[in-house]
Amino acid sequence: MSDNSIRSFRKGLRELEREVELALSDQTECCGVTPAQCHLILAVEEAGETSVGEVADALELDSSTLSRAVDGLVKARLLERKEDPSNRRRQLVRLSAKGREKAAAINTLCDRYYEGLLGTLPAKESKAIVTVLPIFVKALCEWRHSQGSGGCCGSSKGEA
Repeated sequence: MSDNSIRSFRKGLRELEREVELALSDQTECCGVTPAQCHLILAVEEAGETSVGEVADALELDSSTLSRAVDGLVKARLLERKEDPSNRRRQLVRLSAKGREKAAAINTLCDRYYEGLLGTLPAKESKAIVTVLPIFVKALCEWRHSQGSGGCCGSSKGEA
């Protein structure tokens, strides 16, 4: 690929990132949660009852960072936490009834938003995006993992 093609692609990704961040912020704000809390709620919804460590792994976050987020959602009564009976050091989390309602509200709002957005495109393009996006995300993740901790400028994970 030419330098111009790559630069155009990178520009498109930056614009996509900004638009997704703005959309997510708008969607979660009206649901009364932050984007990070939204990701956590939906990850726990998808996993069912799971450990804090497993959610941290799925979201690729440090367990201590995630524990603080879990604490906030437990205090808000959106998550329930308990000790794993088979391993007392392991904490299990699941959505509370209020958390299930919040997850349903987030899913309904976001599903409507993206259905509307995809509905503005020709059916062929909409189908192509829905088909290709998971493939692209998987490639991004696999490439990032294969490159180790160095970023594009040689910085390590977590450096600003």
